[in-house]
Amino acid sequence: MMARVDRLTTVFVKDIPEQLENGVLYVSPECHVALHNCACGCGEEVSTPLVQTEYDFIMEDEGASIWPSIGNHDFPCGSHYIIKRGRIHWAGKMSRQQIEAGRAYDRLIKRGAQPKGLEAIVAWFKRLWAKFIG
Repeated sequence: MMARVDRLTTVFVKDIPEQLENGVLYVSPECHVALHNCACGCGEEVSTPLVQTEYDFIMEDEGASIWPSIGNHDFPCGSHYIIKRGRIHWAGKMSRQQIEAGRAYDRLIKRGAQPKGLEAIVAWFKRLWAKFIG
C-alpha cells in the first residue's frame, strides 16, 4: 500500500505513462482525461474524463482543481475527496442511497429526462417509424 497524499502535482502529458507515480495528477488534454493513483494510498488508478458532461478541470497557480468530487465508491477504499488547487480535501463517505441518487442525477443531466408511460410508448413508435420509414 502506498502512502496517503494530501496534494497532487499536476503534470501535463501527451501519453499517459504505464505506471502512475503517487502524488501526481497526469493530465492529457489530447485525450481529455486526468489520471492519478487514489489519494488514499490504496494504489487504485483513478480516471477522470475531462469532458463537459463529466468533470471540470481548472489549472491555477497553486495547482489543478477538478470538479465535482472524486468518488471512488467502487474501490474497496471507498474514498471520496475534492481536488482543489492541487490539494486533497477529504469528503465524508457516502451511503449507498446517496451514491445511487448521485448517479441517477448524473444520468439525468447526461441523457435528459426520459419519457414514461404512454409518452415512452409514443416515443418508441416514433423511433421505430423513423428507423424503417424515414
